[in-house]
Amino acid sequence: MIIRAFFIYIISITIAFAQTADEQATALFEEMASLPSVPGINVAVADETGIIWAKGFGYANIENKVPMVPGTLMRIGSVAKVITTAAMMRMVERGELDLDVDVRTYVPEWPERHQPVTLRQLAAHTAGIRHYKGAEFLSNKPYMNSVQALNIFKNDDLLFEPGSEYSYSTYAWTLVSAAMESASGKDFKQIIKDEVLNPLGLRDTEFDDTRPLIENRQSAYDFRDGVLYNSLQVDASYKYAGGGFLASPIDVVNFAMAHTKPGYLKEETLKEMFSVLPPSYHGIGWVIGFDRYMDNYSEEFQEIMKNHPNTVMHSGGSVGGLTMMILDLDNNIAVALTKNVSSGPDANHFELALKTLEIFHNHE
Repeated sequence: MIIRAFFIYIISITIAFAQTADEQATALFEEMASLPSVPGINVAVADETGIIWAKGFGYANIENKVPMVPGTLMRIGSVAKVITTAAMMRMVERGELDLDVDVRTYVPEWPERHQPVTLRQLAAHTAGIRHYKGAEFLSNKPYMNSVQALNIFKNDDLLFEPGSEYSYSTYAWTLVSAAMESASGKDFKQIIKDEVLNPLGLRDTEFDDTRPLIENRQSAYDFRDGVLYNSLQVDASYKYAGGGFLASPIDVVNFAMAHTKPGYLKEETLKEMFSVLPPSYHGIGWVIGFDRYMDNYSEEFQEIMKNHPNTVMHSGGSVGGLTMMILDLDNNIAVALTKNVSSGPDANHFELALKTLEIFHNHE
């Protein structure tokens, strides 16, 4: 009996090992997408050879039974911040922006009563600018440009002396985009097209505008009291730079992989961008390493994090979307996934991204 049990154990281990990464990941996401709180999930993985796996699970639109597919455009939330970072750093490389001067150099509309803040502090969330309050996250008001959107928060006190503390702020990135618009003489949308989308060939990335018809756009859902609901309509024009993009996970991982070696950005730029700026967890735009997350997850996920020490990332939360993007710089592999639901107890996007990273890393 003992010998038989031993052989059954060996066979089961052999079968599990023999499963391809595709099979393991597909089984994982099929299970997650079958949960009542998950309308759909879209995921992609890339390495130095390009896209190695991309699939959609569940529905992009439940009512019309539109399946989630790799080309579905998802609300990626704050992953927008690293896209904005790339454009900003290309402007820095050309000498059009200075990360360490008073932002009023570029945006005289920023009130004089505030202590000086820099683009470096804004990008690392150490400038003291507040985050959302009240129902601002659900804003459906259109704004013509970044300077106009500053009116939401520009007269509020800073939370602390710039550079002295850390406090996450999407509004800080509205001020960043205002500086970029002023320095370039272009609107923010054109800057992103010229500096990121066109150079990297990202054809499945758009601004999250409510009025135009955008092909393959996801539908957005909330999960409350055990039921899925359509999300409220929102207007992202007040925060394009910090949380206002639609993208396929394929575009997100292709964008991430452009940061694994010099070319799109210079070597010194990558090093500067991926260096922690205390007291923040961030470098310039990107979250550096897993310190921010380590204490919030079980030993299983802590072990995965420890296996990938040289890693940069960003998460994203939006109305009708939860996103995680991870770039492992030691192994040159990127993972991105998005759910088209903004709440719910199941299918944690961070945990799923970690599991996906580990699956494909172990099958290299």
